[in-house]
Amino acid sequence: MRHRVAPLDTDTCWHQCEQLGVARVRALLRQEQAEPRPGWRSEAQRWLDERLRREGEYAYRGVLAAITVLSALIACMVWWRW
Repeated sequence: MRHRVAPLDTDTCWHQCEQLGVARVRALLRQEQAEPRPGWRSEAQRWLDERLRREGEYAYRGVLAAITVLSALIACMVWWRW
């Protein structure tokens, strides 16, 4: 029988995942061994998903900022040359 993870356990799991880092959590999730505690695997997967989603948002915003800056520089160069 699987037990639900209490909010305190969720916070503890996310804190542990933060300390371990993305690479170590991913490696632990790939292992076929038994879970250290009930619910740890699902909470760790949620933490990893949230972390990767956030990193994707940062990359997207960075690309948009770079495009905006380059467009502004091109516009300034065209105006200066004209």
